[in-house]
Amino acid sequence: MAPPPPESAGQATPSGSPVPRIIGAVVSLVAGLPFALLLVAVLRSRFGGPATDPHGYTLIFGTFGALVTGLVASVSIPWVFPAARRPRVLRWCLLGYVVVAASLIALLLTA
Repeated sequence: MAPPPPESAGQATPSGSPVPRIIGAVVSLVAGLPFALLLVAVLRSRFGGPATDPHGYTLIFGTFGALVTGLVASVSIPWVFPAARRPRVLRWCLLGYVVVAASLIALLLTA
């Protein structure tokens, strides 16, 4: 029976498969980019002149879209980090989402 091969001193042992981290990065990008664009559209609609969004459809549907894509992004971002850090990153992401969601709803209701 051969002894197990020695570990290299300069290499860290992998903590698991990189597949969840790659999927998390792709989902974060796919949800985060529309979230950022919708957030800019909502802010431009709310604080721009009445000629930019005369009926308020960008504000209404942009808020709804930003809430949905923001939730997906905030839940998928922690999967990019190592497994040991995911709970802490998830807490911070959800806290940030709650703040942004409350702000979006306030912008919608005070328009």
